[in-house]
Amino acid sequence: MSTDTIDTLHEQALKALVDDPGWQLVQRIVGSAGLRRATHLKKILLFVAEGSLLHPEVVIHEGEIAQGVLGRRNDFDPAYDAIVRVQMGHLRGKLQAYFEGEGAAEPLRLTLPRGSYRTVFHDAPEALAEAPVAAVEIPSPAAAPAEPWQPRWPWIAPAAVLLCIVVAGLLWKMRHFPPASGDSTAQKMFPFLAKGGGKVAIVLPDTSLLLLQKTLNTEITLETYTQTSSRDQLALLADDAKLSNTLELLGRVRTTTLDEASVGMDFMQSLTRAGMQGELRYARDLHIRDLGQGSYILIGNQRSDPWVTLFSGRDNFQYTGTPAGQHYSFRNLHPLPGEQAEYAPVEGKLESVNYADITLTPNLTDSGYVLMIIGSDVPANEAAARFLTGNELPPELQHLLQSGTLRSLEILLRGHHLHGESNDKLAIVASRVTNR
Repeated sequence: MSTDTIDTLHEQALKALVDDPGWQLVQRIVGSAGLRRATHLKKILLFVAEGSLLHPEVVIHEGEIAQGVLGRRNDFDPAYDAIVRVQMGHLRGKLQAYFEGEGAAEPLRLTLPRGSYRTVFHDAPEALAEAPVAAVEIPSPAAAPAEPWQPRWPWIAPAAVLLCIVVAGLLWKMRHFPPASGDSTAQKMFPFLAKGGGKVAIVLPDTSLLLLQKTLNTEITLETYTQTSSRDQLALLADDAKLSNTLELLGRVRTTTLDEASVGMDFMQSLTRAGMQGELRYARDLHIRDLGQGSYILIGNQRSDPWVTLFSGRDNFQYTGTPAGQHYSFRNLHPLPGEQAEYAPVEGKLESVNYADITLTPNLTDSGYVLMIIGSDVPANEAAARFLTGNELPPELQHLLQSGTLRSLEILLRGHHLHGESNDKLAIVASRVTNR
């Protein structure tokens, strides 16, 4: 069947949906204020709704959304890439906000049941629509019983356990189902990492450390970070005893984000493709002597992985800022013509601009290499990793990677993302190269 015939059949199928109340509801949702600029979420909703309405007997798979909507490659594996599940979670939140606000008067409701990729339509509950506000009684503050104090972040310990389970499952899958071979910018850097011999350690960032610093408006140095007693003493800086207990827990619990864990697994997959071995490490479990032997991939800026500060003297684009004001940016130490002196992330209401610095440099004893991904936030870390697993370097930089004369390479990237979505494609802002 020709492409033109397929397109014609698709157009005819869409025409059949014009008068469908469910499809009309979907069109109103994608045109609503909450989704107007959320391009990926709109595409996912249209894709899933169209499949559900036209072919209710056909199961929609995660890979179809990843490849058909989000542009993932044919070797997409949901065990290594959680982008579809993450986006579906964001989409469910947008739908809830729509029906609680702009679409409160809609006669139909649309839900996306967890565990499937299908839209379900049902009538709006009349009881809720007609219930008078006065029917809800709110007890006065004096009469309200005192609730027992709960930790400010009760999810920390369960999240750590869940992360261990997820990572263990992904490692088992990788061991039994090795990924297909491929080519990427990251793999062109692997010969440098191979100089360290043995395994390449992929160091996951310490989210607990980041929360500690944000809560206390402080900067925790590498020296403090490596001393358990010093981390415990930080909790004493809190005025409130309950907050102090929570901060003490943060100082002891090992956590990282699911997105950055996924980045670590992506590198594990790429190393396997290159015939190399990788191992996941946690930032808190390293020692300074480790960075003098072997090769490492460090993920995160100094607020979640202080080990990157050991190499900060080699960077031209340095991530610095003031903890009190929570203002951080990449400072250009030696601007070239056309470059800015500072590259500052911009946090908007709907759209944000972020940056990431990628540096490939020798380890502390020149016996291996360190690949650092220093993003201004978690989405920047994830997007920079995707940049590396693609093949997007300019020809001159690709040539340097393959020439064998390169000693250090630094690339500053800029991207933007709508809230609730991952980054769009990153662009190279500037680069620095050091030859032998």
